[in-house]
Amino acid sequence: MRDVDGSIAFHEQTVVRRINPQAVAKTFLHSPRSAALVQEGKLVPFRFTDPDTSVSPRLPFVSYPFEWCDAQLHRAAQLTLDVSREILADGYELKDASAWNVIFEGNRALFCDHLSFQPVATRQWWAFGQFTRHFLLPLAASRQRGLKPHRTFSTWRDGLPPDAARELFGASRYLTRYWPLMAKGKSSGNGADNSRAESQGKPMHGNLYALCQHMLDGAKPRHAGNSAWSRYTKERQHYTPQASDDKMRQVAIWLERTKPAWVVDLGCNSGEYSLLAATGGASVIAVDLDHDAIERIVLTHQESSAIHPLVCNLGDMVGGRGWCGDEFPSLMARLTQRADMLLMLALVHHLAISEAISLDNVARMASHITRDYLIVELLADTDPMVQLLCSQRRRDPQDLSIAAQEAAFAAYFDVADSHAIPDTGRKLCLLKKKGK
Repeated sequence: MRDVDGSIAFHEQTVVRRINPQAVAKTFLHSPRSAALVQEGKLVPFRFTDPDTSVSPRLPFVSYPFEWCDAQLHRAAQLTLDVSREILADGYELKDASAWNVIFEGNRALFCDHLSFQPVATRQWWAFGQFTRHFLLPLAASRQRGLKPHRTFSTWRDGLPPDAARELFGASRYLTRYWPLMAKGKSSGNGADNSRAESQGKPMHGNLYALCQHMLDGAKPRHAGNSAWSRYTKERQHYTPQASDDKMRQVAIWLERTKPAWVVDLGCNSGEYSLLAATGGASVIAVDLDHDAIERIVLTHQESSAIHPLVCNLGDMVGGRGWCGDEFPSLMARLTQRADMLLMLALVHHLAISEAISLDNVARMASHITRDYLIVELLADTDPMVQLLCSQRRRDPQDLSIAAQEAAFAAYFDVADSHAIPDTGRKLCLLKKKGK
């Protein structure tokens, strides 16, 4: 929306761009190269309905950089660089190299800023400074300092500034390939230091793109991290293999019975139930606070368009970002009435104890997200995990009894079915939203 060459309007099924008659991107959008990018799955499809209006399909769900793991940010960076290289052959460059200009259809990255294409007019790539802030420096900070992309973009909408990166790395920056990007006096504007960009000579774009590729290669995630939650599926000790199989089988039965088109999996861990729902034909929004767990999903299902993974702390959701707070809507705004089926498996006790969210508020949130069904796993107050969490926070486990949890959800849902997981003291409930 922040482009003087046009404006954008979102409708239920489409995105409409009104393009200024003089916009330089129009020539490119009518070119074979533009059509090739669409055909290759790199550019969001569009069609002109009149000379100054284009229409694109609206994706039903998008995530934003403040919800991405390393692998997603790297994929967005690679796409931006690949598009830049491809259009250079026709004498074009991107005037914007922003992470916000990439959206994901599941795990497939798409460039969505149709007005970012402009003829090369200077020796240097105009958007190099922005590419540095949005991709190279955040990926370097994540790899070497543990500042993950979702935290970077929660703090800086316009990416990691070079001066902040200098402070973060200190003198050790000189031991990395990224130190030139943090040099003092580095431009914080859209372009790299453009003071002499108008000078005559052969464009340097190819060299800059090669430099960017070299730096991206050094930050490529090759495997998921090693957090406890990313290893949860293999290392959990509170389920026997038989109990785990029983739980999976029962959830599969209910998914088959309800046949949801959209599933939201809150606290998805490494995504085994997200994959189960996607295998049954659903589109799945998989949410977890653990970066490494989400990265494992992204790297394991790289070509999936059905699973939408994102990093989010449900107890501290990032609000809307950008102009008036709604340029990039909050996750809760995007999840409201999004699911036909909501999964909350082994999650309620974390929200109620670790985050001190009342059971009524947990149940109310669930009713806002699902249009129809909820599968929730309830833990008894005698469960070892409940006992441990309560002891750490001086809570009375009896406040989290199964009866108390059932009463909270009963205000918003009716019980359609239930199932005791053998040898665990845990209970699965299939709930149907009241009035449905």
